[in-house]
Amino acid sequence: MQVIAENLSEEEIAGLKEMFKMIDTDNSGQITFEELKVGLKKFGANLDESEIYDLMQAVSIQNHLFYFLNFILYDQAERGVL
Repeated sequence: MQVIAENLSEEEIAGLKEMFKMIDTDNSGQITFEELKVGLKKFGANLDESEIYDLMQAVSIQNHLFYFLNFILYDQAERGVL
């Protein structure tokens, strides 16, 4: 994740941040399984629940919480990029 975060442009980070805000409907700073499921549909992704679950498991720090975008955004902010 660190390598991905370091190689994103400011424009890409801004896009991810906006996408994160759109998916995080309860403004908790974390994306739940249900939020991700609804958000992916809004963006045109046609994944079944097992694929969404697998996606979350691949990048989650804790069970059913999607921290990947949070990691990128906060890492970049700490490094003064945002």
